[in-house]
Amino acid sequence: MRTLTPKGMTYVVWILLALLTLGQPAVKGPTMATSEVLGAQAATADQVLRGKLYVALGDSISAGRYATTPDRVFPALIAKNLGMNLNLMAKSGARAAWALPLLASIDQAHPALVTIELGTNDVGFNTPAADFTSQYETIVNAVSVPGTRVLCIGSWLPSNVVDGIIEQTCQRHGGTFVSLGGFYGDDSLHAQDGAPVYLGRADWFHPGDAGHSAIAQAVLASIGSGPAPITPEPAVPQPQPPSLSGGPDVLRITPH
Repeated sequence: MRTLTPKGMTYVVWILLALLTLGQPAVKGPTMATSEVLGAQAATADQVLRGKLYVALGDSISAGRYATTPDRVFPALIAKNLGMNLNLMAKSGARAAWALPLLASIDQAHPALVTIELGTNDVGFNTPAADFTSQYETIVNAVSVPGTRVLCIGSWLPSNVVDGIIEQTCQRHGGTFVSLGGFYGDDSLHAQDGAPVYLGRADWFHPGDAGHSAIAQAVLASIGSGPAPITPEPAVPQPQPPSLSGGPDVLRITPH
C-alpha cells in the first residue's frame, strides 16, 4: 500500500476544505422589514431638521385661519413634530406676488426647511396663469439653495392649472410637491361657519383643526415623517364667486 508524501497530503487537505466550503449555505446578514426601513428614513429626516429654522411662507391658511388655537395651525404642527424653530411669514389674502419682496430676508435666514403655501388666492381671484407661473418660479428659485429643503403645497381651492404649475416648478428645482387633492371636497376638513376661534369667527371656506392637521400630515409624509392622510375623494362642489364681505384681501366662499 502506497503512503502519501507530505506534499500529497497537503493537496488532499486543500481538496477537502474546498468541498466543505462549497457545501455550506451562504450566510446572510440580518434583514430589515420595510416598516423598519421607512422608520429609519423618518428618523433621519427628523434628526437632520431638528433644532433648525423652518420658514412657512403662505396665505391665510398658513396664518392660522381657522384653527381654534395657534398651536393647531399646520406650520405649528409641523414645527412641533420636527422639533424646529418656526418663522411664520404669512398674510391673509396673499397671492404669489406678495411673497416676492420677502425672498431676500428668507435667503438671509438660511432655513433648513421652507413650505410654500401660495396659490389658493391666485385661483380665487383669477391671477393670469402666465403671471402666476413667473411669480412662483421666482419664489421657488430663490429659496432652493443648498441646505434648504423646499416643499410646495398645492392649492386648497381645487385647480388643475395652478397645481400643475406648482408641481412642475417645484420639481424642476429639486423640491417636493405636496398635493391637497380631495381636501377641499371633504366637508369635515373645513372650519365650522361662525364658530369662535382665536382669530375671531371662522368661515366655512378655510380649514378647521381637522383640515390643518391633514395638511400637516401630508407635509410630514412627504419627507418620510409619518403616514399620508387618508381623505375621501368626493365630487368637489363648484365654488361660488368670491364674496369680499370680509375685506378685499380675504377670500370667503360659503358652501351654499
